[in-house]
Amino acid sequence: MTSRIHPSAIIEDGAVIGDDCFIGPYCHVTKDVSLGAGNVLHAHVSLVGNTTIGPNNEFFQYACIGSRTEDMKFKAGSIARVEIGGGNIFREYCTVNAATEHGATTKIYDGNVFLSDSHVGHDCIIGSNIVLGCGSKLAGHVEICDYATVNGMTGVIQFVRLGRYSFIGATNKVTKDILPFMIAEGNPSEIRVVNTIGLERRGFAPERIRHIKNVIRQLLKTPSALQEALGSLVKEFPGDPDVTELSAFVTRSRTGIAKMG
Repeated sequence: MTSRIHPSAIIEDGAVIGDDCFIGPYCHVTKDVSLGAGNVLHAHVSLVGNTTIGPNNEFFQYACIGSRTEDMKFKAGSIARVEIGGGNIFREYCTVNAATEHGATTKIYDGNVFLSDSHVGHDCIIGSNIVLGCGSKLAGHVEICDYATVNGMTGVIQFVRLGRYSFIGATNKVTKDILPFMIAEGNPSEIRVVNTIGLERRGFAPERIRHIKNVIRQLLKTPSALQEALGSLVKEFPGDPDVTELSAFVTRSRTGIAKMG
């Protein structure tokens, strides 16, 4: 189906617009943007830079996607990208910045919801089925794994990683990695308890949730010996997917793991 483009929208020569898109009043799509099929741009949306967007995303008023990084290390003439998958929702005033280094990419996968006035900084990697709350801000190189939730007005500093199914409270300052499956809250954010309700809603069986709680309890019993505890758990539960995930997450940490509060 032919896309519908409001006469006040500006689509620069070179931009690629997929089938069945709706581009509303006063939107701006620059020449290096590729927009997949079925996207909706309500009004006053800016899609700029070297930005590739998959199908069936929805952009609300004043969302600005693909702008140049705010990183002061950016070198003029560098070409950096934003890549977005499908089925995402970007609410009012949401911003997504391109990466910093030449050839690098800020990456967003599928089925995420970015609420009003949220920000995704340069070089972030955002998985799938994530919620980023109103006014929450991600600094550069933040990685959020699938099914995580970040509540409103929370800031996440550079290089922090949020594990799968994690749940971060509102008005938090997140300075350390948050383990998968956990609720974190505070300023700075600390791990509190296993995200039981979130796991139940995602279809985790009761016995699996009990197992995760037991593993976390053993893992955090002696925070100073985290790697040693992980080694013991890997031996105790060989091939266990949840233990394997926790072990891989801790091993990759650059900022350290948030402590138990």
